[in-house]
Amino acid sequence: MKNWLAAALAACILYTPLTAQTRADEAEIIIEMHGEQPAPRASVSIWDKNARQLTRVFRGKDRTYVLYQVENVSSRDDIIRSEDGKEYAYVRYGRDDGDYRKFLFKAESPQTFLACAADAADVLAVNKKYKVNMGLNRADFLRRYENDAVLTNLADNASGKTYQAYKVNYSDVNNKKPSPHYFVFEEDALVQTYAGDDAFYDFVNQLSDNNKNLTARQQAAAKARREQLQKERQAAQQRASRPVRKALVSGGTATDQAYMPRAVNATPLPALTPSKLPAGTPLP
Repeated sequence: MKNWLAAALAACILYTPLTAQTRADEAEIIIEMHGEQPAPRASVSIWDKNARQLTRVFRGKDRTYVLYQVENVSSRDDIIRSEDGKEYAYVRYGRDDGDYRKFLFKAESPQTFLACAADAADVLAVNKKYKVNMGLNRADFLRRYENDAVLTNLADNASGKTYQAYKVNYSDVNNKKPSPHYFVFEEDALVQTYAGDDAFYDFVNQLSDNNKNLTARQQAAAKARREQLQKERQAAQQRASRPVRKALVSGGTATDQAYMPRAVNATPLPALTPSKLPAGTPLP
């Protein structure tokens, strides 16, 4: 044991100077790192700016730039289509039934900024210019147009839907001359806009035709059910009023045997077995 400890101590004494000498002979490598701390990203607060101000900030920019600069997280980032099928990139911050900022971009790369909406009037102006539906809540619409709007309730009985159509003598920043427009809502969401009486009444007439066709089909089905029930009642009455015809199978009185028709190929009835119980005894 002592020999082992002595050998270990000797090895340590020999190893330490050798290692130190080796390190001393090696060139020391020093890596110097220089750099500057990146400047904090400049963000844009959208809630203290209206649509015109945001348009000035983002005019000529693309969708990626806007998403990167805005300090908030979008609540919807989607592709929407115009009435003629053209696609647009659409980004919304906030909610349709609350505060919001809505941005419309070209769909093709680099998705350049086109328009912004911060209230109901902005939304309708962008919708009309680009023939899209950026979404609008009915309560938000009425806050702006209730005193100018005339309501018509419409029902689509075939689909079970109910619509609220508001007529407004409408104008905006791009259309200075007022003209009749109809804004149609379903379950508080804007679903369609009609510019002019003709377009709206085409829609109303189509609903009317659909409802008439549905009523005609329902009436025809009800008539068919009534006729079927009448046939079934008549058949039941005929069965109830049919006279009972009797034929003698076997046995019978002398009069029965003389005058009643006899059943052909009928199975004879079993012979009657006298009961052992006295007449009038209740059976279990």
